Amino acid sequence: MHPTRLPASQRPALAVKLVCSILLALATPAAIAADPISPPAKEWRGYCQAYMKSIAGDTKASDLDVTYCVGMTKGLLMGLRVGSQIGALSFGSRLAVVHDLDSDKVFQLFQSHDPATLLGICAPATLALSDYVKAVLARMENNPGDDALPIAEVFYEALSETYPCR
Repeated sequence: MHPTRLPASQRPALAVKLVCSILLALATPAAIAADPISPPAKEWRGYCQAYMKSIAGDTKASDLDVTYCVGMTKGLLMGLRVGSQIGALSFGSRLAVVHDLDSDKVFQLFQSHDPATLLGICAPATLALSDYVKAVLARMENNPGDDALPIAEVFYEALSETYPCR
């Protein structure tokens, strides 16, 4: 049956199942190489090294490389923020349905927490984009095997190590 034809009482449960399925599909083990959804970290590194040279004053850095780095990095940051919120809310909705909890109270609980803390990354709000890039490049320098991993995974690992919530 098409989701829009389901009775209203069944739609939230279907939405929870759909979001949980998507999150499970995205939660791949670290040993899996990069895929088309998240390019390899090595690719991001090349572009972002050009970005770092550019902000250091190198006028020969490729505008396309710099633009790619900035766009990809901002996309990763937004994806972490929004993805953690969606994941937490869908998990909360699932708990409410499975354990017959008051869904309004569960939702209020999630609203009372800073979304940034959901993933355990607590970077200062005023942090410059270049500081995020430096953190990821530093992790990659210390972990050469990260080059073949999806950049989204390396990005998360670097930021959670560099800016842990205390």
